Amino acid sequence: MKKTVVAAVIGSVVASASAMAAEVYNSDDLSVNVYGNLRARYETTDNGHMGADSTFTGEGTELGLSVNYFMDNNMYINGDVLKEFNIIPEDGDGSDDDDFLKFGSVAIGGNFGEFRMGRMSAVQDSLAGQYDITWEYGGTANIKSDEAATDRLTNGIQYKIDISDFTVMAQYHTGTESNGVDIDQAFALGAAWTSNFGLGLSGTYTQSERTAKSVYGDDKDTSWTLNATYEWQALSLAAMYSDYDFAGDEQTGIGAMARYDFDMGFGVYGVYDYVDYDTLNDKLNQYTIGADYWVTSQVVSYMEYADQSFDKRNAGQDDNAFTIGMRLYF
Repeated sequence: MKKTVVAAVIGSVVASASAMAAEVYNSDDLSVNVYGNLRARYETTDNGHMGADSTFTGEGTELGLSVNYFMDNNMYINGDVLKEFNIIPEDGDGSDDDDFLKFGSVAIGGNFGEFRMGRMSAVQDSLAGQYDITWEYGGTANIKSDEAATDRLTNGIQYKIDISDFTVMAQYHTGTESNGVDIDQAFALGAAWTSNFGLGLSGTYTQSERTAKSVYGDDKDTSWTLNATYEWQALSLAAMYSDYDFAGDEQTGIGAMARYDFDMGFGVYGVYDYVDYDTLNDKLNQYTIGADYWVTSQVVSYMEYADQSFDKRNAGQDDNAFTIGMRLYF
């Protein structure tokens, strides 16, 4: 998913909210904001593996609430909740893509950084994968999952600090995650640097331990990523290298993108994803191209086409997909 329209507000979770958040209440020491987005799009696929075929969906619509209490010495307390909906169920009866709590956390912060507890983005989700600027289909090489503590954390503790052009994050996590996987414990580290001449670099490392062994006979998940971005005038470039060992299932990912923004809010982009499924003896090549247009600062329309192919089809099936959609951020 593309991560534009990002707010310069408190905390890593709040930073993923829309910059056009609606202010409900504001005083010298307290602010309450509602934020989110509405999504609607049409999607069609060749074989139904990359998405639904010939359907309208509102999957990914979000509604959030952020409460900030400001104290002396530049300290603050933040509470943030974000829920995800599908406002256009794909089969018409509301059973597809059930509503779920995406984030829900509390934090205390100040000049010393920020400590956050609750359900939040993992370090890898926060600091890696900048090459994935697509709205729907890219990012395959940035392999993330809740069960490996690389996407979202249900019971997480996080420390984050910004020092000049550097951001440093550390997380600890334990709890049940998706697909019935119980995480005994997990930790993650990450750092990012942004220059004043367009270059950005980041790296992440995550290790988790399951309470039971996988079908490959291992109970440890490890992943690390290296990321680079560069912006020059209207041109944006990014690349990512990632290495994963999901309890014995070893994979390597490479991602790259190029984007050019024209005047009047119109942009075009291309993204390449490559994944080497070493354990399954397979390789994936995926190409995604797209264009978007910002009708206003809060409304974007886009269309996107993607094609994925596997060498031996041990890890997945070939498919291609097309979507056209619109999002309203508030």
